[in-house]
Amino acid sequence: MAITAADVKALRDRTGLAMMKCKEALTATDGDLEAAVEHLRKQGLATADKKAGRDTNAGSLGIAISDTAAAAVLLACETDFVSSNDEFKAFVTKLAETALAAQANDADSLMAASFADGTSVNEGIVAMVQKLGENMKLAEVSLVAGDTVVGYNHGGRVAALVAGKGDAGILRNVAMHIAAANPEPVALTKDDVDPDLLNKEREIISALPDVASKPEHIQPKIIEGKLGRFYKERVLLEQEMLVDNEDGANVAAYAKSKNAEISAFVRLAI
Repeated sequence: MAITAADVKALRDRTGLAMMKCKEALTATDGDLEAAVEHLRKQGLATADKKAGRDTNAGSLGIAISDTAAAAVLLACETDFVSSNDEFKAFVTKLAETALAAQANDADSLMAASFADGTSVNEGIVAMVQKLGENMKLAEVSLVAGDTVVGYNHGGRVAALVAGKGDAGILRNVAMHIAAANPEPVALTKDDVDPDLLNKEREIISALPDVASKPEHIQPKIIEGKLGRFYKERVLLEQEMLVDNEDGANVAAYAKSKNAEISAFVRLAI
């Protein structure tokens, strides 16, 4: 029986194994999907199949940093028991190091990469599922690059990466601010805010009684004025700096006072 790409994909979706392993199993079982799953299980490769539908509401974050780039990875699992396991956390760090080496900036790119020993990331995750007994999912992968790059990982629960120029210690303070900020920043500058998010915010503001009651011709000016609070709360450079800041300066003023610049950031959280 001819093995099609769709057959291979169906088996890959069931088991999480590499395409070549799936094709070999289908070839050995004459294209029978269930027989191929059993064939892989007999090799100890597909025990993850029965776990694939379980919710992954816990997890851990890992970061890896070089001189000019940094990667952050979120690997989700089912329980805090596994997310706090030292072997699981070491594996998440290994994933981040692999993402950095491969310059992977999303989950698909990292899943297509391989560890230094040649094992695919996909196979590595399946092996961890088998070993620790929980479903796992590569939830998020992010990458930043710049003249100076720093990262901050708060107990594997929230991590921030910052790229820019200037003293690494100052940029790390900004990374710590990003991790602690509530609400979290959604953009570096006002111009970077997603237009859909801004439109939604304008819609909410326009429905407020003290805005809706005003003459229609002046409502747009009032709405834009009220957006100032949104920017101060959700735009990184507009937020009040939470670390090493005694005079209430925002992040932009803080960085400028320390001869630093911020060009990019990433925040991931469980």
